[in-house]
Amino acid sequence: MSKLNILVVDDARFIRERVTSMVRESFPDFTVMAVENGTQAIQAMQQKQFNLILCDWEMPETSGLDVLQWCRAQDAYKQTPFLMVTSRGEREYVLKAIQSGVNDYLGKPFTREQLVQKMVKALSKRQQLSPEQQARAKAMLDDDKKAKPQSAPAKSVAKPKGLAQLRNSKQTFRCAIKDLNLREVKVVIKNEGAFPQVLEQVVVDIEQLSGDSVARINGFVTSVQATEQKLDAAYVDVLVSFMDEDPDKMAHLSKYISSVR
Repeated sequence: MSKLNILVVDDARFIRERVTSMVRESFPDFTVMAVENGTQAIQAMQQKQFNLILCDWEMPETSGLDVLQWCRAQDAYKQTPFLMVTSRGEREYVLKAIQSGVNDYLGKPFTREQLVQKMVKALSKRQQLSPEQQARAKAMLDDDKKAKPQSAPAKSVAKPKGLAQLRNSKQTFRCAIKDLNLREVKVVIKNEGAFPQVLEQVVVDIEQLSGDSVARINGFVTSVQATEQKLDAAYVDVLVSFMDEDPDKMAHLSKYISSVR
């Protein structure tokens, strides 16, 4: 059982392409299909049998939870490994997914290492990975660890337009918003010896000024720059381009932008 079919579901094109690329690089003998929403996912599963589902939670109309519940109601998909991929990590969301029959939970942003580990775990339980595939995946993960770049260091910041959290696959950075529009955000983070990397996938949690809600926007880092031209600069500017196409998130973001202009 080496030729497995994998379904990737995410309404953000960048993430769909990134996950598809990660899977193909790690498991070149797998067949990968990517769709942009839950409705297309269900249609695809009605036409073809998939061995693993990698599905975003937050999608308009048919959510990842809807797709999961549909799967568990079908004889053909009752036992199929289903990994929920989402920027929401609150306990209530995790519990909902578990109660609906999810196999595992992958929080955005994530590394290839984290994705492959989850896939190997899910497929190995059903004995769908050959020893050769497991060995190849392990070798790729070992290479990734050896090739990890070291970050460089950030003291002085402009008047913020609000507060946010910047999350990569390893840690969360508290930050101040320097500038913001519907396409990108510039934040400043304190130099504590670690920074997001350029082109790294991140999630920006933008807190409403009232404190009653948070917009979680998927994006990727386009630049990292010290705020001062010196080695021990205390702060670093990070520019993040947004990838989300969710209309609810964009409406939330528009409301926030108008409140700080």
